[in-house]
Parts: sequence; structure tokens; C-alpha cells
Amino acid sequence: MRLVRLVLALVLSCSVVSGCGQPPRGDAPLRFPNAPIVLVSIDTLRADHLPLYGYRSGSTPTLDRLGRDAVVFDNAYSQVPLTLPSHASLLTGRLPLHHGVRDNIGYAVAADERTLAVRLKTAGYATGGAVSAFVLRRQTGIARGFDAFDDALTIAGSGESLSETQRDGAQTVEALGRWLDEHAAQPMFAFLHLYEPHAPYAPPPSHALESPYDGEIAYADELVGRFFDRLSTRGLFDRAIIVVVSDHGEGLGEHGEAEHGLFLYREALRVPLIVRLPGGVGGGRRISASVALTDVAPTLLDLVGAATDGMDGVSLGAALGSGRLDDRTVYSETLYPRLHFGWSDLASAVDGRYHFVRAPRAELYDTATDPRERTNLAAERTSTMTALGGWLDRTTAGSVVAAPVAADAEARERLRALGYTTSSAPPSQDGGVRADPKDKVAAYESLRRAQRLAADGRDADVVTALAPLLASDADMLDGWELKAKSLVKLGRTSDAIAAFGRVLAIDPLKPETHLALARIFALEHDPARARQHAELAARRDPATGYEVLAELMLDENKVAEAATFAQRSLDADRSRYVSEFVLGVAAQRAGRCDEAIAAFRRAIERKRAEPSAVVRNLHAGLADCLARTGHEAEAEQEFKAELAEIPSSPEGRVGLATLYRSQGRDAEARTVLGGLIAAQPQPNADSYGTVVHAFTVLGDTQAAREWAAKAHSRFPSDPRFR
Repeated sequence: MRLVRLVLALVLSCSVVSGCGQPPRGDAPLRFPNAPIVLVSIDTLRADHLPLYGYRSGSTPTLDRLGRDAVVFDNAYSQVPLTLPSHASLLTGRLPLHHGVRDNIGYAVAADERTLAVRLKTAGYATGGAVSAFVLRRQTGIARGFDAFDDALTIAGSGESLSETQRDGAQTVEALGRWLDEHAAQPMFAFLHLYEPHAPYAPPPSHALESPYDGEIAYADELVGRFFDRLSTRGLFDRAIIVVVSDHGEGLGEHGEAEHGLFLYREALRVPLIVRLPGGVGGGRRISASVALTDVAPTLLDLVGAATDGMDGVSLGAALGSGRLDDRTVYSETLYPRLHFGWSDLASAVDGRYHFVRAPRAELYDTATDPRERTNLAAERTSTMTALGGWLDRTTAGSVVAAPVAADAEARERLRALGYTTSSAPPSQDGGVRADPKDKVAAYESLRRAQRLAADGRDADVVTALAPLLASDADMLDGWELKAKSLVKLGRTSDAIAAFGRVLAIDPLKPETHLALARIFALEHDPARARQHAELAARRDPATGYEVLAELMLDENKVAEAATFAQRSLDADRSRYVSEFVLGVAAQRAGRCDEAIAAFRRAIERKRAEPSAVVRNLHAGLADCLARTGHEAEAEQEFKAELAEIPSSPEGRVGLATLYRSQGRDAEARTVLGGLIAAQPQPNADSYGTVVHAFTVLGDTQAAREWAAKAHSRFPSDPRFR
């Protein structure tokens, strides 16, 4: 009778699953054709900080419940302890050696990469994704293959770390949930990325724990639960293939690293991998064999019968059914110490119980007896070290450590003409011995402390803290850049330019540096140098570089050139709303109002992704053209939208006052235009001059005289008000 009940339960569970796989026979692969696929990536989540993996603290009821009804892989490893390259491996099933994304900055997923989303879309799936961090924005290529990809993040100012720019995961869950509601009735692939618990750790009070890191994990768990509830409401949860994983772990001070990227120890590489199959098939199994993030994409594709060719990872489908899997060697790497500091890159191989790290001083750990990797066995177990070292050599043979796009001879010549040396770039990959990151971790953590000082606005302390670091590590690119940004904020412009020059000596085409210099020289009224730096930025970042060039040309009233550069920016990235704005202004100044209206509206629509961003004259420019073409009611609303965002906008106030005056609403015109002074904390003579001039042009001589008298009392020496 017990056997009958068991068989009946299995049949019933499969009956509610679309395309439910048959019970496995031996190691036969499972198949769930057209099953919904849900992939959840919780950034920076160490496996050993989950109760599901034996952690005695923390609170993760959602993942605990999921684990009881899923297959749990105890030893899943990341290929790179950095968000962008790790997600590139997760979504392509390929090693960083092959997909080419080696760092968060300066790399992008190639246009010909067949990502998981691309392959599933080809197989007839609707594909939707939502991410929580700037480092995974669509411009990185990570969005390739998604029908809808929500990366609506508000980007901080130039002094902030873009890699830490993020949004609350609740917004990401809601964004993907809306897409899910629209596509629940068809085969669909949903990718959810949460940035909790990435540093800085700041869990909401409701999830405060003794460890802020654990508190953020608890909050991430709640967010995953919210998304699962949405799946259940739509009848998808039990029919779906659900995978929860992380891109990498976190150092938390072990081996001296507080966060991640520098080292390849288990705390940075070992991540959770939880796979729930439709109907809970195979639930409750745990698999101890080593697996890789590159295995996730081929596994999901295999489970729905889609092609997995060209991938480095392998399908775990048979193991999900049988619970049996042999160990194999797993590759990981970090080029972060090399690309950012000129230190040695690292590579590692996990093979069963042994973990080998290739470094200037090699390391070998027995993770079965030493899971926290405290005792280096390299000198004792030379045969194991030699075997794994040989495997790494074969695996990486012929691979090129491609730096971000190198500066060509013309670019270097232009840099020299601008006064920057390019002779002290880090040595080539065949050059001399680089420092072992183990010997530099104290310096690295000092840099991180300086970055925290910068985040707190303590720029003078930043400059002081960086002095000894940069004296001992002259090629510390991140340090020079941080110093330069702090010097800008301190008003030490010439020193900032010199510090940015040291960045360019290390990376001659670093776009962020050229863009910063372009803005500095624009403010210094040196448009020629500003333009040259923006052009150099466009070599590696055409979308932003051309956009800045468009703004520079607009400032010089070179409208045709501005429009050309704006279009080039949009050709590289259709989401550039500032470039659309420039096209609108160019058409407006040329009197092509229909064209301008369309461009302004596109800019406004695309700007919705950054609701806190401010573009002066965006709504007012649209309103001006609407008024000129007889759409006065719409024009009034757009002028008011301008003033709602920017109360001190002269274009908004003068434009609305002009509209009111043309309609005989003189009292309202006077109130709106006079409000320009009240809207400014410290009105200057130019503000008064704008008001007086506007009233004069509008023919309201009485108001013009009244405001001129007020201005004269404030600025008696200004000849405009005599």
C-alpha cells in the first residue's frame, strides 16, 4: 500500500506540470519541454552563510523551504569573483577565457555570444530580466537575448563608484513581476538579479541581525519569497524549473580581504546552487561533487530540450534525476589585481577535495580537512600540485589576457600633445614578475578605506590617506583616480588634472578619466582640450563619449556637429536620453518643430529609467515647440512639468510667462516670471537681468521698471539696472 501511495503521488505531481519529466531511469536525462524557467542570482552570497548549507546564524526561511523541495549542490564554484564576468559565465555557459569578459569595467559580452536568453528565445521562449546593479546594465551586453530587460537605476555622480550603484531589490522584484504577469501563459524565462548582500551592507531595520551581511542575506531571502509568491499567484511556481544561485562570495576579512575580487579562496568562490524541478521531482537530494556556474545554462537548456553546443559547462540534468555525479576539475580566475594595480593575476583549479591556486607563491589546500583554507600544502603534496598546475596550464594555453582596448599610435600622440605621458603603462603579459596579491592585501584594504572616506565626503582625508599608497604603488590606477576625484571636489583643479594624467599613463584610453577631464576643461573654458578628451573617451565608450561631444558642441552653438555626435551616441546605445535631448534642441533651433517634438518626447520617455536625473530645458524645449505649433494646452503642461522638476529653470519660467502673456493672462505671467527670483536660494544679478529682459521683450514695461528698481537696490553698480 505504501508503494501504491508513492506512485500515485508521483503521478499526481506530474499531472499538474506542463511537460513534466518522466521518473529517471538510471542516469537518463530529465525533460520538461516548454516548462517556465526562473533563474535567481543573489549577488555576493557565500554558501556557508546559509542555514541550508549548515550556517548556524542568519534567517532564510524562503531558501530553506526551497531547499527541502529541490536538489542542492554542496560544492558549486564561481569562475570569477566579480559580478559582470561571473554573470557572463552564468549566462553563456563559457569560461571567461572564452567569452572574454575579464573585469567589471572595460569589457562587454560580445555580440556573437549565444547567451541563455538568446538560445531560449530561439526555442520559442519569452525572455525577461531585471537587474539591481549598474555593473549589469544593458550596455555591458548582458541583456542580449532578453525581450525585456529592466535596468532602471539612478546613477550617482561621477565621484561615486559605479560598480556599487544599485537599487533596492524590491524595485527589481516588482519590475520583473510586472513582466511576469504579462507572459505567464506562454513558455517564459525570467532572470532576477538582486544586489543584496553586496557591500555596503545596510539591511532594513526589519532585517537587522548581529552581522549586517547576514541581515542583507535575510532581506534578499524575503525578496525571493515575494517573487515566488508572484509565481504561485500566476500558477507558475510548481510548473517551473527554478534555480537560485550567486555569482560569487565575500571575503569578510578572511585571508585579509573584506570584500571580493582580489583572491580566489573558497569564501569568494563557493556559492549556493539550488535547483527545483517541476512538481518537486528529485527534491531533497544533495550532491557533493564539484560543479561550476558554467553548468547552469547547459543544464537549463538540456532540461527543456534546447541546444547546448559550444559551451564549456555541462548539463547536470542526469544528476538531478539520479543524484549521482562524478567530480571534475573546475576553473576560476581573477584578473582584478592585474588590471587595477599591476599585480599578478590568479587562476585556480578545484578537483574534488583539493584546491590549487596558481600565484607567484602557489597554494594548495585540502578542503575536506581544511575548509577555511588555512594550511598551504604546496610544499608537501608536490605531485597533486604539479598535476593541477599542469591542468591549469593546459586549460589556459593560448588564451590572451586582453586588456581593455589599447591606445593606438594616434591616440598616444594626441595624449602627448595634451601633456600626458603614456610610457609607464603596466608591463605586457610577458613582462617581468608581478607582485603576489597576498603581499599587497594590506595596501588594497587601505585603498578600500580611502574609498569609504570618499563615500563619506571626507575628500581631504582621502588625499592624505592615499599619499603613502601611491608612493609605494605608483601603478595603482584606482588610487590615482580616487585621488583625482577628491581633488576636483576640493577645488584643486590643476592637481586633479595631474592625478588624472597618472591614470592615463597606466590606461591611456580609460573613458571615465577622459570624460572627467572633458568636463573639467569645459568648466575651465578650454573647449579645444575638452573636445580632445571627449573624442578619446569615444574610442572605448562611444555612447558616452559622443554624447559629451554633442553637449560640448551645443554649448558652442555648433548645432549641426552637436546633432551628428548625438546620433552617433544613439547608434551605440539607443537609451541615451541626453543625446535625444540634443537632437531635439538642434531641431528646435533650426525651426523644425515637428522633428524636435518627437526627439524631446523620446528623451522624456527614456529618462523615466532615471527619475531623479535632471535635464534643464527638456520639458521647456518640448513646450516651446508645442506652443509654436498651436498646441497651447499641452505646452502649458510641459512648462509646468519643467518647473516641477527645476523651479529655477529660466527657460521654463520665461516660456510659461510668454505663453500666458500671449493669452492675455498677464497677472499669471508676472507671478511665474517673478518666481524665478524666489526659486533661487541666492539670486544673482543675472537672474534679475533675465526677469527684466523678459518683461521688456514681452512689452510689460511697468513690470520691467519695477524689477529693474529691485535689481538696482541689490546690485547698484550693475549698469543693466540704472
